[in-house]
Amino acid sequence: MHQRPAVALFATAAAAALIAPPARAAEPVAAIEPAASEGAEPDRSDVTVTAQRDGYATPDTITATRTPTPLRDIPQAITAIEREQIDDQAFRSISDVLRYVPGAIAAQGEGNRDQIVLRGNNTTADFFVDGQRDDVQYYRPLYNLERVEVLRGPNALSFGRGGGGGVINRVTKAPTPGNFGGATASADTYGAWYVDGDVNFRLTDKLAARVNGLREGFNNHRQVYGGFVTAVNPVVKLFADPNTAFTLSYEYVNDDRVADRGIPSLGGRPVA
Repeated sequence: MHQRPAVALFATAAAAALIAPPARAAEPVAAIEPAASEGAEPDRSDVTVTAQRDGYATPDTITATRTPTPLRDIPQAITAIEREQIDDQAFRSISDVLRYVPGAIAAQGEGNRDQIVLRGNNTTADFFVDGQRDDVQYYRPLYNLERVEVLRGPNALSFGRGGGGGVINRVTKAPTPGNFGGATASADTYGAWYVDGDVNFRLTDKLAARVNGLREGFNNHRQVYGGFVTAVNPVVKLFADPNTAFTLSYEYVNDDRVADRGIPSLGGRPVA
């Protein structure tokens, strides 16, 4: 007799749960934005700034194709050292340039010539100037160059027989329509000095000339070392039409220096 009320109470609670009214979803609450503090910077996330990074990048090169070609369109590995970098860092030789070229180093060259190693291949002959072979055994000055282009890898298709490591092509300065000039001078505490000059002349509407010259004196901590180098490069350019030009160039280089091959030894000690 005492179990019936419990069953009835449970049934009543279950029925109340089944007929409970539906719950209503809460109204969305708008996000409360933080109050802008006084003097705060405005939101500029929608502002886009585009610019070009300054640097020594070379847009075109002539080494791989023998014609002015954008560097991005050439599959070979090419590094170009521009005149601006040569002046900014006071490069005086090919060995100075190669310090900034991956996969290339300068060897001793017996103290009297440029000797390079490109991708492990040693050479003293894979040099070009404006695309023409320049395999004479000497130190090549940089006074008259617009840039130095270093091609690494096989190159027989463009340059014929040669080493498989690559080539170095020196691109010389060309006359432009205008009148300007400049000079550079330097010296060190050992007595070495360097002077070069660059002068451009506008002769007529279609004719221009440019002359680059160099005089350098060598000296260092070695008593027996010394010498001079003299170089001059006159160039005349005829602008026949917007797509055609003729260039006549002559270069004279006289390099008279002591061939410094290091300090010899005798009995395991240096001979000085």
